[in-house]
Amino acid sequence: MNNIKKTAQILKENIVVTVFIVIMAVEYIRMMFTNKPWYDELYTYYYFISRGPIYAAIHWPVPNNHVGYSVISAVFDFFGNPYIGLRSVSCIAAVANLILIYQISTRFMNKYYATAATAMYAGAYLVYRLSVQGRGYTLATTCYLVAIFEIYHIGIGMNKKRNYIIFAAALALGMYIVPSSLYWVIPTCVTGGVYLLMKRYIDRLKRLIVAAVAAGAVTFAMYSIIWMAIGANLISKDAESAMFGVHQAVIALKHPFASISTGMKYMLATPYIQSIDRSVCFHTLPQYFSGLFGNFYSYSGIMLISLSVLLILWNAMNAMKQLYYKRTRVFVSVFVSVSLLVVPIMLIIQSVHPYQRVLSFLMIPISFGLMHILYSFFETYAVDKVKAVFGVFFMCIFLFVTFVKVFGSYYNEPFADRENKIEAVFAKIDTSKIDKMYYTDDYQKYVLKFYHDVVPEECENIEDCNYVMICPELRDSKYNEAKWPVLYSYHVARLKYVEEKMTELAEDEGYTIYARQ
Repeated sequence: MNNIKKTAQILKENIVVTVFIVIMAVEYIRMMFTNKPWYDELYTYYYFISRGPIYAAIHWPVPNNHVGYSVISAVFDFFGNPYIGLRSVSCIAAVANLILIYQISTRFMNKYYATAATAMYAGAYLVYRLSVQGRGYTLATTCYLVAIFEIYHIGIGMNKKRNYIIFAAALALGMYIVPSSLYWVIPTCVTGGVYLLMKRYIDRLKRLIVAAVAAGAVTFAMYSIIWMAIGANLISKDAESAMFGVHQAVIALKHPFASISTGMKYMLATPYIQSIDRSVCFHTLPQYFSGLFGNFYSYSGIMLISLSVLLILWNAMNAMKQLYYKRTRVFVSVFVSVSLLVVPIMLIIQSVHPYQRVLSFLMIPISFGLMHILYSFFETYAVDKVKAVFGVFFMCIFLFVTFVKVFGSYYNEPFADRENKIEAVFAKIDTSKIDKMYYTDDYQKYVLKFYHDVVPEECENIEDCNYVMICPELRDSKYNEAKWPVLYSYHVARLKYVEEKMTELAEDEGYTIYARQ
């Protein structure tokens, strides 16, 4: 009974953010089922999620495969609904992120500014669009927030063993979910190191380092399973190997280190994000971040770059000030300044400009840092009534902006284009009869599996198939070369064979499906 009363009191005191998070949760669920998945999501579902957690845990054909996300989602796929299997994990994580941001924010500012920070994060275009996609970025952000929260807990004296275990688990799971989590893992570790060093908590710092090393070891162990499976498979198919033709399970058991080494070399030799010239990387960094921040809020790239520079400088100076006066807000200043400073340094060192979605987590220190500056300013220079008025004002502004954007047409544009057109054709026929199909692009088999749970025999020759879908490229004589992920280019003989030997079943926007007569 006391717990119920306590919960009711908390909800009453935080009613605005509670209502906001509930509305966003409903919106995430709506979009999860109504905005149809795009290529990367369908690929992930076809090859990993739909094949179960064990299969997903040992297969990694490309470095951008979100292994951990696929493993967890594969468990949810047992519910039997492909949307739940593909996207429910992201949807749950998106709601959890709003709760965590608010919880962290209330440690350093009042509930009005904390609600504003939460709304500012939720209203960012890239954040919103990733919130329900069947990819690992949103779930990895949850791990990021958990790790940050645990550093704060350790710094204020909650340095029990479980805090370090949770911190290490968050880092390891984040890296397992998607390898590009490295871009927040390193800044997080640096944040913890700088914060505890400034506070002179040397023993806690040592334990944090041990936890980070342990997280690295766990991550390596989890990926070693994948490398072992890949390596054993490559060895068994190598005609020059003494183990040629031997079952890969036997190779993995008898020669685990050789399998891991082979698999690791294979993956490192095929990086997904290619390096660029270092001077080019450095000189185009402002342009890159302008595009990234402009994908948070339209036309705000330059403004958010300027804000980030301001946040780095102000929080760095404020951290020293807080430390001198022995105040508790040194953590938030270290967190914001380190997060926004370390990421561009990492990009320069690596000479890469990763996909913008990889750095979507940067919206957290930006929104958090902005609200903390505003809160600190009015707390210092305004009387109580003015502080309260401005707190409510900022909260209302960001809630309004977020709702306008989230429920606007731009934020709800379809994720998919080609995929939806293909599904429109399949929806016109009885797909359960499709037994042998000749695919003319990669999209078709992914769409057929996700929406209809049909996986027909894949024919190598068009003459052997019973069904074929002709895509627009096969009718365009100017389309001379195949482009990924379209498998085949214009071919007059192939098109003539289909039109003469097969019967048209359905057509939609240039996509036509045929069946053998």
